[in-house]
Amino acid sequence: MTFHSIERLGPPYAAVSELGLVIPKGGEINLTNVEHKVVFYLQARCTLLIDGEGEYAVEAGDVAVVPRCCLQRYRMRPGGTPQLHALKILFSLPPLPEKGSGSPPMEAQGDPEADLTAFVQHHFRQIRHLPGAQNAAMQEILRAIRREAEHHGAGIRHRVRALCTNLVVHVARKLHEVVPTPEASGGGAGSIVVQAKEYLMRNHARELTLAEVAWAVKKSEEHLARAFRRVTGQTVFDYLRTVRLEMAKTLLINSEKTLTEIAASTGFGSLALFSRNFKLYVGLNPSSYRERRAELVEWRPPA
Repeated sequence: MTFHSIERLGPPYAAVSELGLVIPKGGEINLTNVEHKVVFYLQARCTLLIDGEGEYAVEAGDVAVVPRCCLQRYRMRPGGTPQLHALKILFSLPPLPEKGSGSPPMEAQGDPEADLTAFVQHHFRQIRHLPGAQNAAMQEILRAIRREAEHHGAGIRHRVRALCTNLVVHVARKLHEVVPTPEASGGGAGSIVVQAKEYLMRNHARELTLAEVAWAVKKSEEHLARAFRRVTGQTVFDYLRTVRLEMAKTLLINSEKTLTEIAASTGFGSLALFSRNFKLYVGLNPSSYRERRAELVEWRPPA
């Protein structure tokens, strides 16, 4: 199932889309990959096998870089879930040689720091699985891409192209383990906010207090609240609500969970509270959103 597909983004991008798979009980899904892609897993707990590379335990929050032709197999694992939901960026680049072909690796054409196509060719040369690579900044970009796809405003392709480039740079830095310094993230206040966002992202499914978040970043509640609003323009709990509601969207799109189960698994204390917040945020109640998204699903061969 393909959701929110946006194409014609211009080189080096071919398309960006959300996709959903349901793995048969006791079975697997085989995908023949023929393009460069980066996959951001939003909902997953399964095993990924890539021919000639290995076997990976895939979880929500992981990232996979797949820059060559290969066979991918998603397989159920004990304690796993059949639903898989991901955002995929496809690149319009010549395929890299298949493993074992004897051909030398493709060299980037141009300066990677001046040419985006060369940047992708230079940094995404090998199949890589990055467990838990999605940080709060990356998830904010993923949410922004989804909002653009849902609303289709003027300049959508320019906006989504810029967001994809931001994601690509984040992944390249993860590959090379370049950690932003506090100065690069906006100084002391920015660093505190980054830590708080990471904590909220990891713990959004349970009840949280400002005191607990402040303790996690080793600041007072008042200091954290002021810094968070100054840097983001939101309160801590406004941000947390957005994280929870975007996760609820994913579950509404691609799961069989009831609304009550979704409310519980995304940190809302009751179905009524969840429904009220969702309607304010999206403009539709959860059931209507689920029905409308189902009408827009495109069924495509696995790829």
